[in-house]
Amino acid sequence: MSARLVSARLGAHVNTGSVDTEKLRAGLGRNAGHYLKHFERMQLADRTWLPGWNIAAFLHSTGWFWYRRLYGWALLNLIAPVLLMLLIVFVVQWFLPEGDMKYAVTASGIAYLIVTFALLPVYADSLYLFRLRRRGLMPRPPSLFTALGALLIIVIPALLVYVSAQAQYEYHGREQVAEAAHIAASLKTPVTEFYEANRRLPGPSEAGQFRHGEKMKYTASVGWDAGRGAIVATMAERFKGRRFEMVAVAKGDKLEWTCRPIDIEPKYLRADCR
Repeated sequence: MSARLVSARLGAHVNTGSVDTEKLRAGLGRNAGHYLKHFERMQLADRTWLPGWNIAAFLHSTGWFWYRRLYGWALLNLIAPVLLMLLIVFVVQWFLPEGDMKYAVTASGIAYLIVTFALLPVYADSLYLFRLRRRGLMPRPPSLFTALGALLIIVIPALLVYVSAQAQYEYHGREQVAEAAHIAASLKTPVTEFYEANRRLPGPSEAGQFRHGEKMKYTASVGWDAGRGAIVATMAERFKGRRFEMVAVAKGDKLEWTCRPIDIEPKYLRADCR
């Protein structure tokens, strides 16, 4: 079936009798051949919903919808994850025992991925052409508005996800260091008591008395370093080998403590330890 015959059949649905092939191609835009071929397959099979494959809809279905002027579908696709979350939180949990929620969340996530990255790309062409036929529309070529809108729809959510992921990454880092800081702070009391009793700080031979002996999740070691005159925390996991210290400074009969980084990034420490 030629492109001219395809345009004539599409024109019958637009109530114009026929449509100029060049105008049809211009309206479909750069990938006109792709859509005309799919429309031809729909006509030959006499079916509306015919599977195909649209790489743009696979890569970013929301952006593709907007680019093709399917604005309603674009907005629905954009908020679909939020709607899915609300469905799980406010509907599913009322009908399922608490222990089954994780299965419901997993199943919902898998279903969403299948719809977004399988069904939509497979039936995107049919959906686009079905809309044109049902509403009696001639395709309008993508414009600067649709291109910028598609770009913003792609970039803004991606930026939000990136910022959120970075914030979570930083938060988790501070959480790890907070464990070491809490343990190091607990050692200040025995060191202070030693100083008050002996009027001096613990020496190298006594350092072992002021070391945290239990296994820690994110921290390799916390203990007194006589050479530095400080409680030194050495990190494990993500910050493996990085250290910060709580330095003891004798002021008369009392000790004053100052927290500072050694080779760990200060931003992961508490505000009073930078």
